[in-house]
Amino acid sequence: MDQQLDFLSEQDVRQINSLVDALDRSNFDYLQVDVGNMKVTIGKGQLPMAGTAAVSVASPVIASAPVAASAPVAAPAAAATGAASPAVPQAGWKPITATTMGRFYSRPDPNSPPYVQVGDRVGAEDTVCLIEVMKLFNAIPAGVSGTVVQVCVDDAAVVEFGQVLFYVQP
Repeated sequence: MDQQLDFLSEQDVRQINSLVDALDRSNFDYLQVDVGNMKVTIGKGQLPMAGTAAVSVASPVIASAPVAASAPVAAPAAAATGAASPAVPQAGWKPITATTMGRFYSRPDPNSPPYVQVGDRVGAEDTVCLIEVMKLFNAIPAGVSGTVVQVCVDDAAVVEFGQVLFYVQP
């Protein structure tokens, strides 16, 4: 996707970010906008295959091929993607949730160990993962002190705003 975004101006990126913000505040699952030769599809959940150019991830997707004009469409809520294991909270567990939609990374780079694993102690200010949105990496703090008892997302999975990433036993 990096090469597809090279043609975007700073203004284009600001407009796309505005669309992401608008979608985030809505009850819709995805938004598709066709303007000239650019088609922008942004989603919070699994995108339906009909009417999309084989788009099936929940992150901003840019296609520059000419497309027929159509109005933005919405789909019913879909199941969250990226679950590493069933997130069944136990009494007293505290969730650490995604502060934005994007791609979840459990480690600072592919050659480093994960920020946290099951059994690790974390402080409220400790970074537990990164979420990447359009080449911007957001460090996610634990927000709670305790022991990591469950990792709920696979590395490099796409996550939604508010999706549970980890559970911590305070």
